[in-house]
Amino acid sequence: MQREKELSQAQILIAESEDELLLLFRTYLSSLGKSTEAANSGHAALDYFQQSKEKRRPYDAILLDTHLSDPSGLDVAKRIRSENPDQKIVLVTTTPKQYLSEECLRTAAIKEKDILTMPFKLANLAMVLRN
Repeated sequence: MQREKELSQAQILIAESEDELLLLFRTYLSSLGKSTEAANSGHAALDYFQQSKEKRRPYDAILLDTHLSDPSGLDVAKRIRSENPDQKIVLVTTTPKQYLSEECLRTAAIKEKDILTMPFKLANLAMVLRN
Protein backbone atom coordinates (compact mmCIF):
# COMPACT_ATOMS: atom_id res chain seq x y z
CA MET A 1 0.00 0.00 0.00
CA GLN A 2 2.82 2.43 0.89
CA ARG A 3 4.63 1.66 -2.40
CA GLU A 4 1.42 2.33 -4.35
CA LYS A 5 1.09 5.69 -2.60
CA GLU A 6 4.72 6.53 -3.35
CA LEU A 7 4.34 5.56 -7.00
CA SER A 8 1.12 7.54 -7.41
CA GLN A 9 2.95 10.71 -6.33
CA ALA A 10 5.92 10.03 -8.59
CA GLN A 11 7.39 12.69 -10.85
CA ILE A 12 8.25 11.10 -14.21
CA LEU A 13 10.00 12.49 -17.28
CA ILE A 14 8.83 10.91 -20.53
CA ALA A 15 11.26 11.32 -23.41
CA GLU A 16 9.65 9.90 -26.54
CA SER A 17 10.16 10.90 -30.19
CA GLU A 18 6.73 9.76 -31.43
CA ASP A 19 4.01 12.25 -30.48
CA GLU A 20 1.30 9.57 -30.34
CA LEU A 21 3.31 7.40 -27.94
CA LEU A 22 4.28 10.42 -25.86
CA LEU A 23 0.60 11.29 -25.48
CA LEU A 24 -0.31 7.64 -24.73
CA PHE A 25 2.36 7.26 -22.00
CA ARG A 26 1.54 10.65 -20.52
CA THR A 27 -2.20 9.96 -20.45
CA TYR A 28 -1.71 6.50 -18.93
CA LEU A 29 0.69 7.67 -16.22
CA SER A 30 -1.49 10.68 -15.43
CA SER A 31 -4.48 8.33 -15.03
CA LEU A 32 -2.43 6.53 -12.36
CA GLY A 33 -1.92 9.84 -10.55
CA LYS A 34 1.66 10.46 -11.63
CA SER A 35 3.00 13.88 -12.42
CA THR A 36 4.66 13.87 -15.84
CA GLU A 37 6.77 16.11 -18.00
CA ALA A 38 7.34 15.35 -21.67
CA ALA A 39 10.28 15.80 -24.03
CA ASN A 40 10.39 14.81 -27.71
CA SER A 41 14.17 14.99 -28.21
CA GLY A 42 17.31 14.01 -26.36
CA HIS A 43 18.28 17.65 -25.96
CA ALA A 44 14.92 18.53 -24.39
CA ALA A 45 15.18 15.52 -22.03
CA LEU A 46 18.61 16.67 -20.85
CA ASP A 47 17.26 20.21 -20.34
CA TYR A 48 14.42 18.90 -18.17
CA PHE A 49 16.87 16.72 -16.23
CA GLN A 50 19.16 19.71 -15.57
CA GLN A 51 16.22 21.86 -14.46
CA SER A 52 15.10 19.16 -12.02
CA LYS A 53 18.63 19.04 -10.57
CA GLU A 54 18.73 22.82 -10.19
CA LYS A 55 15.35 22.77 -8.42
CA ARG A 56 16.55 19.85 -6.27
CA ARG A 57 13.47 17.89 -7.32
CA PRO A 58 14.86 14.84 -9.08
CA TYR A 59 12.62 12.65 -11.18
CA ASP A 60 11.49 9.41 -9.59
CA ALA A 61 11.92 7.84 -13.03
CA ILE A 62 12.84 8.78 -16.58
CA LEU A 63 11.20 6.92 -19.45
CA LEU A 64 13.56 7.08 -22.46
CA ASP A 65 12.91 6.15 -26.07
CA THR A 66 16.07 4.63 -27.55
CA HIS A 67 15.22 6.30 -30.88
CA LEU A 68 15.38 9.86 -29.57
CA SER A 69 17.44 12.18 -31.70
CA ASP A 70 19.93 14.87 -30.82
CA PRO A 71 21.30 12.92 -28.80
CA SER A 72 19.99 9.33 -28.80
CA GLY A 73 18.16 7.81 -25.86
CA LEU A 74 21.17 5.70 -24.86
CA ASP A 75 23.44 8.75 -25.00
CA VAL A 76 20.95 10.65 -22.83
CA ALA A 77 20.95 7.72 -20.37
CA LYS A 78 24.77 7.77 -20.20
CA ARG A 79 24.85 11.51 -19.52
CA ILE A 80 22.18 11.26 -16.84
CA ARG A 81 23.99 8.33 -15.18
CA SER A 82 27.25 10.29 -15.15
CA GLU A 83 25.53 13.02 -13.13
CA ASN A 84 23.17 10.86 -11.07
CA PRO A 85 24.19 7.17 -10.88
CA ASP A 86 21.05 6.28 -8.89
CA GLN A 87 18.52 7.75 -11.33
CA LYS A 88 15.80 5.23 -12.28
CA ILE A 89 15.79 4.95 -16.08
CA VAL A 90 13.43 2.82 -18.14
CA LEU A 91 14.21 2.31 -21.83
CA VAL A 92 11.42 1.93 -24.35
CA THR A 93 12.50 0.48 -27.67
CA THR A 94 11.32 -1.27 -30.80
CA THR A 95 14.74 -2.91 -31.07
CA PRO A 96 14.85 -6.47 -29.69
CA LYS A 97 17.00 -6.60 -26.54
CA GLN A 98 19.58 -8.90 -28.14
CA TYR A 99 20.34 -6.19 -30.74
CA LEU A 100 20.90 -3.39 -28.25
CA SER A 101 24.57 -2.63 -27.72
CA GLU A 102 25.67 -4.37 -24.52
CA GLU A 103 28.47 -1.84 -24.13
CA CYS A 104 26.01 1.08 -24.31
CA LEU A 105 23.65 -0.61 -21.85
CA ARG A 106 26.55 -1.28 -19.47
CA THR A 107 27.88 2.28 -19.76
CA ALA A 108 24.39 3.66 -19.13
CA ALA A 109 23.90 1.11 -16.30
CA ILE A 110 20.59 -0.06 -17.76
CA LYS A 111 19.37 -3.32 -16.28
CA GLU A 112 17.53 -5.81 -18.47
CA LYS A 113 14.44 -5.55 -16.26
CA ASP A 114 14.30 -1.81 -17.09
CA ILE A 115 13.97 -2.33 -20.85
CA LEU A 116 10.50 -2.48 -22.41
CA THR A 117 10.40 -3.74 -25.99
CA MET A 118 7.39 -2.64 -28.00
CA PRO A 119 4.72 -3.77 -28.21
CA PHE A 120 4.11 -4.17 -24.48
CA LYS A 121 1.14 -3.86 -22.15
CA LEU A 122 0.86 -0.53 -20.36
CA ALA A 123 0.50 -2.47 -17.10
CA ASN A 124 4.10 -3.64 -17.67
CA LEU A 125 5.19 0.00 -17.69
CA ALA A 126 3.59 0.58 -14.29
CA MET A 127 5.20 -2.62 -12.98
CA VAL A 128 8.71 -1.62 -14.16
CA LEU A 129 8.31 1.86 -12.66
CA ARG A 130 7.17 0.34 -9.37
CA ASN A 131 10.25 -1.93 -9.06
